[in-house]
Amino acid sequence: MKMAARIRKIREISGLKQAAVAANLQITQQAYFGLEKSADNAKLTTLRRFCNVMNIELSFLIADDIPVTAENIEKYGRRRYFDIVSDYEQLEQRKAVFNDIVK
Repeated sequence: MKMAARIRKIREISGLKQAAVAANLQITQQAYFGLEKSADNAKLTTLRRFCNVMNIELSFLIADDIPVTAENIEKYGRRRYFDIVSDYEQLEQRKAVFNDIVK
């Protein structure tokens, strides 16, 4: 999932409107709309402010191998990147073992 899609999904799961997030980021709603459409050129400071507003770590925002779900935001949103990836990989391995046993 691209960064812009992750940003949109995190906002939607949080139940916030674009205007509310834009106001908290101190940017226009139009600028925020652009961030959700293409975050490729987003400034790091803007991404950090977004993370602060959403109460997540930047590492979760950029961890594109972890799906953005309410459960994952709760589990991994405030964790460092290494911890997130390590825990997620362990869970996936356990899931695979469990599925093999169940078959």
